[in-house]
Amino acid sequence: MSDDNGIQLLEFESKLQKIRQQINSKLENQKHIALVLSAVEENISSQSGSASPVAYFVSFLSLLDQSIDADNDTITDANLVATAAYLLDLTLPVIPKALLKTKFAEILVKLAPAITSSDAEAPLIKSAVGSLETLLLAQDINSWNNSALNINPKRGFGGLLEYSLDPRPKVRKRAQDAVHSILANPPPGPSMEHPASAMAADFAIKSLVELINTKPNQKTNKEHSAQLIHSLQLVSSITSANSWPTSKIEHLCDILLEVSKTNDQYLVSSAFKGFEGLFNSMTDEIDSDKFLKVLQVIFDLKPSLNDNHLAVPWIAVVAKGITSYTKVEPLKSVKKIPEVFKILLPFFSAELPEIYISVSQCFISILSEAIPDNFLLLPNNDDVTTEIYEEMDDVITQIAELLTELLNVKYGQATKEIMEVFAMAFTKFRSRSNPDFLEPLAIIGEWRTNEEFEFKEQAEEVIAAAIREVGPETVLGSLPLNLLDSKKAGRAWLLPLLRDNVRFARLGYFVEEFMPLIQEFEKRISSMDSNSVTTKIFQTIVDQVWSLLPHFADLPSDLQQAFTDELAQQLASLLYSNPELRVNICHSLRLLVESNVTFASGALSDDRFLLQQFKIETAQSNVEYLSSKASNILAVLFNVFSQTSPDSRGFVSETIDAYLGISTPQDLESTFNKVSVLLKNALDEESSTPATSQQKGVAKLSVTMMDLVVAMAKYVPESSYNALFSIFTQTVNSSEPLLQKRAYRIISKLTESESGVMALKHFAGDIENVIISSTDSNNLNARAARLQAISSILQIIPENDLFFIPSIMSEIILATKDANEKSRQHAFNVLIEMGKVMAKGGIIHNSKIPGFDANTPDSQASLAEYFTMLSAGLAGGDQHMVSATITAISCIVYEFRETVDTDLLVELASTVNLFLTSNSKEIVRSTIGFVKIASISLPEEIVKPQLRDLLQHLMRWSHEHTGHFKQRVKHIVERLIRRFGFEVIEQNFPEEDKKLLANIRKTKARAKRRQAEEEGESQQRSKKHGNAYDDVLYDSNSDEDDDMDDEGAEQENEDPRRKKKSSQYILESKDSPLDLLNRQSLAHISSTKPSNKSRTVSHAKAFEKNGKLHFSEDAQQDEDPLKTITDGINAYVEAVKSGPVKGQKNKFKFKRGAKAREDDNDDGDDDADELQKPINRGKIGKGSRVSKPKKKFQSRKKF
Repeated sequence: MSDDNGIQLLEFESKLQKIRQQINSKLENQKHIALVLSAVEENISSQSGSASPVAYFVSFLSLLDQSIDADNDTITDANLVATAAYLLDLTLPVIPKALLKTKFAEILVKLAPAITSSDAEAPLIKSAVGSLETLLLAQDINSWNNSALNINPKRGFGGLLEYSLDPRPKVRKRAQDAVHSILANPPPGPSMEHPASAMAADFAIKSLVELINTKPNQKTNKEHSAQLIHSLQLVSSITSANSWPTSKIEHLCDILLEVSKTNDQYLVSSAFKGFEGLFNSMTDEIDSDKFLKVLQVIFDLKPSLNDNHLAVPWIAVVAKGITSYTKVEPLKSVKKIPEVFKILLPFFSAELPEIYISVSQCFISILSEAIPDNFLLLPNNDDVTTEIYEEMDDVITQIAELLTELLNVKYGQATKEIMEVFAMAFTKFRSRSNPDFLEPLAIIGEWRTNEEFEFKEQAEEVIAAAIREVGPETVLGSLPLNLLDSKKAGRAWLLPLLRDNVRFARLGYFVEEFMPLIQEFEKRISSMDSNSVTTKIFQTIVDQVWSLLPHFADLPSDLQQAFTDELAQQLASLLYSNPELRVNICHSLRLLVESNVTFASGALSDDRFLLQQFKIETAQSNVEYLSSKASNILAVLFNVFSQTSPDSRGFVSETIDAYLGISTPQDLESTFNKVSVLLKNALDEESSTPATSQQKGVAKLSVTMMDLVVAMAKYVPESSYNALFSIFTQTVNSSEPLLQKRAYRIISKLTESESGVMALKHFAGDIENVIISSTDSNNLNARAARLQAISSILQIIPENDLFFIPSIMSEIILATKDANEKSRQHAFNVLIEMGKVMAKGGIIHNSKIPGFDANTPDSQASLAEYFTMLSAGLAGGDQHMVSATITAISCIVYEFRETVDTDLLVELASTVNLFLTSNSKEIVRSTIGFVKIASISLPEEIVKPQLRDLLQHLMRWSHEHTGHFKQRVKHIVERLIRRFGFEVIEQNFPEEDKKLLANIRKTKARAKRRQAEEEGESQQRSKKHGNAYDDVLYDSNSDEDDDMDDEGAEQENEDPRRKKKSSQYILESKDSPLDLLNRQSLAHISSTKPSNKSRTVSHAKAFEKNGKLHFSEDAQQDEDPLKTITDGINAYVEAVKSGPVKGQKNKFKFKRGAKAREDDNDDGDDDADELQKPINRGKIGKGSRVSKPKKKFQSRKKF
């Protein structure tokens, strides 16, 4: 027996076992099946004793025969026949195929009445169809081709085809799946096609043709569409099985395209699935000729340019066909793309937007999916031969020529979509777009230079794609900036595009082209008035050019040739002399390192195209080259760091960190020693200098040097660790808070490197002693850094040093009540780290704890011991300490609730709950926090027995309004009700406080009613309009309607069928007539009608690509050079209107309410005043007294 048969038998037995377990099921059908199976098994065991699949098969087939009257074709027992068919469907897959083949006629005769009977219901038919599927799959090629017999497989297959169009969904789906399965598994024979494929195709075509030729009326239209969809689903089942005969492909394509003409999106979708199944089925090279024939048939069915119903689906089918053909024959498909583009090109001239938008998306789809990425690689590669490389060159050239034709006035209405195609072309072909696409790039660049061009944004997307893929050097060769030549059109608008899109470029190009440009502008600026507009424009250009430097430094291809000592010195000089340039220069220096380090580590290893142009070995060599210069660069950066204000050093420290990461150990040691000497000298000098002589707002030199020590901590070599920890020991007790803070940061920084962690483990004992001894000298400002350092130590603490935990326990507990949020958060993290360390176990040497006797015995570390340590704080006399301890216990209980023993949790909960009786509000506030955590997170068996005492103690504070005690207690009661139910809480609730329960119940009921009302209102509001566009359309202001000119009113009254037709307008000046033969003429053609009249327009300009409305201000206002002046005047007028005026006793007061509005309406018309509604102020209150404002709600602190 084969492995497959063994698996099938195991699955069969598993299914029978599930049925046996349903003998007591409440569902009658399941119970009936289990009873029948039990009776069959009893019968088999009484007769033969062995329950083999064949024995089951014979029994189930016999039952099926008994429950049907074959003479009258009627069902005598509906339940029995359904059960027998179901069990037979389970059994047939494990029956030997030889038996099914020889007994085919006998089995089909007994099975047929279950399918053909008019009394058969859906469950019976589904099971019978499954049995018939298994029976037909077992037949060989001779059985299928034997038409002499009256009972043959094709006859049974015909029944499946009939049921594949059944109106019952489950029956139809089961039959279609059976058809697909049979056709996808043809019997072995000389042909790859199934013997029944032609029969299935004829049946599907006949059904479709009959339905298409039938013209439904209004009543039967819905049913007719459903039948069409069912037939198309059958087509998809056949095509996806790769069984549609080649001779019938043309007829099928014709029918599918005819169906696609409808406006019913479901029909169109089903037709597309038919095409998709046809394309997806042809996945082997043997299907290549078949595929070409399908494509040719589709091309022959090309519709007219403006056939909206057929053109759009036809274009979509073409796109799917070409992309699918690529999977079968990649090279042949790529070579066919220019031919396809030539066929599709005229559709860009269609008048209907739906058509030219569809063809643009088709182009984009073909470019992105039908051209394999590896075909764009250089030759001498496993995937790319010289032949493929040359073929791709020819294809790219042909595509560029075809797309360049689109930049013609003939296709002006589709300019936006054409731009999107060009952007995709540059993105796909990358550097191989050069030189074929430079001509269209120059044309698009000239259009963008024209300020009247309508599609500037789309043109910039094309140019941006070109900058990314072919590089700034090539783009600027076709579209020069012309910033210094006043006779040529300047392209300063290119600078932001360069800034956002330059990558992997030549750093030398920036040095050669942009550095001289900067020097020339700076020379001109120096000779001009600093306040003139021209000076500010020139300075803006200089700033924009400098902003390009970081992007040219992002993985440059010529780093070692361009980043010379001369350039490094020039940048260093600028860092000192021009503080405004420090951000850009530091960012550039950092990117030089980070981009090469990242690339060398294989971050972009999946980009094979880039790897061919820039080797990983080159990046590694670049890192070594920068490492040789790191020492000098760090010296400059250290000086700049010391000259920069502390709140603006972030970018400098990031750059320092990058160069420290690539420095050699020798350079690091030397640099660290120099910084250490400077730190020592600064500390000595500051200790002898009075504090009053320090300049206000200027960071001390010692603090700056400590910042550098912290930055270097994780990089210094092992030989410098003694000096590093010496600095830590010396500065951790400093009276200067900033030095203390940085001393603790040394410890935290060391955990970021493996060598640093090893050093911490080596010096752990000394560090722990220093931290314990410096507890009293710790400054409040340095507490957060100290706690973070303690957390770092706990992560690597040795098992012998567990005494460190109780030594600092009280400090950590008190830190949970610190005023600084960071300190509190770090304190909670330290408590959790302590718990994790204690949970691991070990020995606590209590004699080493400060203040303990030397003879104190050791104890075993555990979570229970940890809770004992924490609980010691509850016995303190200071209420602040008790409150902090309860807060700490709350945190630890929540964190370790699943690992702590239940008895310990019960004891802790009962102990802490007693503090609800305290008179200290600080203690009670923390205790209420613990109760909230316990009631939510602890197991019910712990909380439920304590409910009565807990609620009794809680209710004491339910009447206390200060500190939000009442609100917190109410919230806890609500959570308890949610967890245990209202009845349980009511039983344990104090009788005198049950008013609170009643209030909670009323509040919840009121909230439910309000929510129901709000949902009803929102549903009513949602019925008003479907989307924001409808709101703009139907809620337009009357002003807009009034402002419409006569011509606009006439356009409204036009035939609505003509509205889809695109309108193009020529923007022509009086002095220069438009030359339509010039390519630049397209820049003067707009889809918006030019108008001299000012009119109010909606701010809902257009839809974004994600479907959202895009709101923007009027373009004319954006381009108005006097905008800032008018804004200033308006601001002044507004200030005068709403400004203070003198009242009684010459006191200033501000206008409010009606007075302010009256001033606003002074310059309005009288009608507006008459229409203004009076303001209903309402009553203030009793005796016209103003009620006391409500107190602001204060947020609760966690724990």
